Amino acid sequence: MAVPDAIAWAFSDYLEAMASGVKDRRRLDVILGWGGAVDNERCQDDFVSALSAAVEDCAAAGPSSEEAAEALEFIFSRAHANRKSGQAYWMLLASHVFALPLVKCLSPDAAARLLAAYEAEFPRRERFPAQTTMIAALSERAAAK
Repeated sequence: MAVPDAIAWAFSDYLEAMASGVKDRRRLDVILGWGGAVDNERCQDDFVSALSAAVEDCAAAGPSSEEAAEALEFIFSRAHANRKSGQAYWMLLASHVFALPLVKCLSPDAAARLLAAYEAEFPRRERFPAQTTMIAALSERAAAK
């Protein structure tokens, strides 16, 4: 199974909206601090709603462990794949907490594999609360053997 379309669309729509908002702002607006924050907040709110709904729908559909792992890997990879996306990067890092419902769909072995990869991808010095929360959830699931 490929990553559910709704999850992929949430990310692509968000990145397009953030890029469009940056491109459409006039230079004077940026200098004076006008306009950008409201557009960014709306993009971020829309992203949170879309991603949360997509993940919840995916988890409710009862994916196999492999399907859940594939969706989680996709979500985890978006931040580093878009490191130069300015403000979007930070939201992509925070978006990991919205993937928590999928952790329950993993087998303990798949959770252990993802945990090892996740800890390597996000070393302790680069972790934010979202990554700490994800590591705790993956650790708990991996220990459920």
